[in-house]
Amino acid sequence: MTAVVQTCCVPGCERLASLASGTGRSPFECRYHTQYRARHGSSWHATYRAAELKPYLNAAVRWLSSTRGASPARGAVMEMDNLLATAGRAELAMNLRGLEAATKARIAFARLSDAEIPARRLVAINLAVAALIEDDFGSHRTREFQIVQAAKVAHRLASGTHRRWTMWNPKGDDVPIEIHAYPRSSGLVLRKIGEAMAKVVDPLVGMAVPEIIELKVARFGPHPSHPTPAE
Repeated sequence: MTAVVQTCCVPGCERLASLASGTGRSPFECRYHTQYRARHGSSWHATYRAAELKPYLNAAVRWLSSTRGASPARGAVMEMDNLLATAGRAELAMNLRGLEAATKARIAFARLSDAEIPARRLVAINLAVAALIEDDFGSHRTREFQIVQAAKVAHRLASGTHRRWTMWNPKGDDVPIEIHAYPRSSGLVLRKIGEAMAKVVDPLVGMAVPEIIELKVARFGPHPSHPTPAE
């Protein structure tokens, strides 16, 4: 009986699944697409650019500030604020290697707290990502993609450690020294961050997303994936 060699399940990819090629453990995806999903939350959909998310974030902020969003959103903002306040102490980005994903996620929230990122901003980011995915006809509408996309946006707000100092130079002027270290924006830690935020925002999504899309369309027009009406 001839064994069936499993190729990557992503349409258009002819590589062997990583388990079949001996480069990993996935029986369905090649190594490239396994790593791609670890970074983006989807095997085929790229991370949304800031310009794509901005109109929805603008609409989400306005929704949260409106009277119709104030009452139900208050509890979510308070819970997100508690998530930040109880995150504990932040660690330097260069000291994160070897730590568990849950610990790295906690430290990510601690960095957001230290950077004084408002809880309302994180709630708005999660709602904006949910609205964009819902409004984009070509999006990958899975839980994993949504929480990873929200986590990546939040992670960028306060992800790195930056140090600057001068070193004494006996032969002339002091030498400026800079270190910029960034934790890896990939893997299980993104899913831990995204899931923690999603648990806070999930009760709002069903009510907020349609209204956020409505606000976005009124100000910025429909998403490019929507068919234009025939003239």
